[in-house]
Amino acid sequence: MSRSRWAFVLTASLVLPLGMAGCTRDSTPVAGRITVDGQAEISRPGKDRRELSGSRRLELGDRVRVLRGTAVIRLPDDRRLELRLGTDVELKGADKARLVRPDLIGGDLLVVSDDAPLTIQVSGAEVTVRGDARISRGAALLVATYDGMTQLSSDGSTLAVPALRQAALPATGRFPTTASPLEYSPADAWDQRYLSDAIELGNQLAARSEGFTAQLGATEGRSFNYFRDLFPRLAAEPAFAPSFVSTSRAPGETLVGAAIALEGTRGTFADRWGAVFAFRDQGAPWGLVAADQGVRRVPVLATVEGAISRGPSAFAAGPASGTPSRTPNSLAPPRSGPAQTTPVPTTPPTTVRPRPGAPTTTSTIPSVVPTTSIPTGPLNTGTPLVDGTVNSVVDTLTGLLRSLGQL
Repeated sequence: MSRSRWAFVLTASLVLPLGMAGCTRDSTPVAGRITVDGQAEISRPGKDRRELSGSRRLELGDRVRVLRGTAVIRLPDDRRLELRLGTDVELKGADKARLVRPDLIGGDLLVVSDDAPLTIQVSGAEVTVRGDARISRGAALLVATYDGMTQLSSDGSTLAVPALRQAALPATGRFPTTASPLEYSPADAWDQRYLSDAIELGNQLAARSEGFTAQLGATEGRSFNYFRDLFPRLAAEPAFAPSFVSTSRAPGETLVGAAIALEGTRGTFADRWGAVFAFRDQGAPWGLVAADQGVRRVPVLATVEGAISRGPSAFAAGPASGTPSRTPNSLAPPRSGPAQTTPVPTTPPTTVRPRPGAPTTTSTIPSVVPTTSIPTGPLNTGTPLVDGTVNSVVDTLTGLLRSLGQL
C-alpha cells in the first residue's frame, strides 16, 4: 500500500469516531433553558429529584415544579413559558422530530408564542397558543387569551378563544360553545402586565357612566335625538339610526358605548357599535371593551367629557339658576329678599312683695333694648391718608364737645 493511501486510511480512522461522537452529542434531546428566580424542583424518570435556583439546560422528559418565586423556560423559535408558585410542567416530545410539547400537570402557565404556535397538553385536551395566553389547571381547565388567538381542543371539539376572552373546560362537563370576557384580578401580576391600562380606564368610564345616569330621571336620556345632541359626531354619522339606542339601556351605558364606537377604527361604525354593546352585554368591563376596539384612554375620555358637558347641568356644571340641586348644599347662602326684623322680648312687670303688714308696691323693670356698640379708638382701615384725616377730625370734635361740657 502506498504512503498516500496509508495516510488516507489513518485520517479516516481518526475523523470517523469524532464525527460519530459529535452526532451523538448533537442528538441529545435539548428542550430549552430554564432560569429560576427563587427555587424549583427538577425530576425525570429514573433519576432523583434535584432542586435548582439559577439557570440550566433542560432536556425532553424533564419535569419542573416551582417551589418558591418564579421561573422562565425559553424554547426554540423565541417562545417561552413562565411559571409561578405551584406550577408543575413536563417537557415532552411531540413526535419523531422531537418537537417540544409541554404538559401542564398543575398550576398556572403563561405561554408567549408570537408567530410560531405552541401546543400545550392539559389533561387530555390541547391548547394551541399563537400570541400570549394564561393556562390554569385546577378544578377546571381555564384558558385566557391576552393577545392573539388561542385554540382549545378536546374530544373532537374545537373552540377559538380570541384576545381578551376566556373559556373554561370542566373536568366533568360539556365542552364550551362560546368564549366569554376575560376575568382579571388587579392583584394578579400577569393581569397587571397586560391589562393595567384597561383596568384603570374601566374604572374611570364606569364612574362616569354611573354618575351620568344618576342625574337623569327614569325616562330621560333614552332617545335617538338626545344622543345626537350630546355627540355632534353622531349627528354627522349617516349610519347612526334610531334603532341603535335601546330604551332599556341606562343612559350612562349608551353614553360610554357611543364614545368608544366613535373613537374605534375596526370596521364600519355600525360594526363597531354592535361589537361594543355585544361585548358589554356579555359582562365585559368598559376597559376591556375599549381595548377590544383599539381605543386609547385620552381620546375616549375626552369624548365622554365633551358629551357630559352638553348633558344635565347638575352633572356638567352644577344646577341651573333657580333650579334646586339634587344634593342639598349646607353652605349655600340664604336667598336675597326684604330684611326681616326679630322683635326684642321685653321683661314683664315684676311685683315686689314687702314684709307682712307693709303696703304692696309694684316696680317695673325697664325693657332691655339692644344697642349697637360703637368701637372706640382711632380708625385703622389700613389706608394712612384716610385714617389720618378721619382721626384728626374726630379729635378736634371731641375736644370741642368737652369744652362745651357735652362729654
